Amino acid sequence: MNLKEKCIKQAFIRGIIPLIIMGTITYFLAQEDNQQAFWSMVAVTIISTAVSAASAIYDYDVWTVKKKIIVHTLLMLATVYPALLISGWYDISKPSGYIFALLSFALWGVVLCSLGYFISKYILKNIPEETKEKQQ
Repeated sequence: MNLKEKCIKQAFIRGIIPLIIMGTITYFLAQEDNQQAFWSMVAVTIISTAVSAASAIYDYDVWTVKKKIIVHTLLMLATVYPALLISGWYDISKPSGYIFALLSFALWGVVLCSLGYFISKYILKNIPEETKEKQQ
């Protein structure tokens, strides 16, 4: 099995676990007639599944760190942002709700990406030297 296939398999495994766990909780919430809690849990299920599955991108050592971050951000934009919109956490009856959701998405993305990068670079020290040189 080549590296690409391993990463795809890892993405599936990492994504299916939170999907099953959170999906089960969401299913039981659907039985309770609490629409706000239900849609909130649907969003959390989508977000946790997408983030977990997309983390496999960072195991694909063929790409530079920059490319991994760009691909990850695009995947999150396609999954997490819509989940934020259906969550009920933002008032999407007005344009400002869409903007606040996007700003929230972007700010959390910058914080979590920076945190992950610094942990990887300075604590785990697992960013390859050639990638470090390209980024400087």
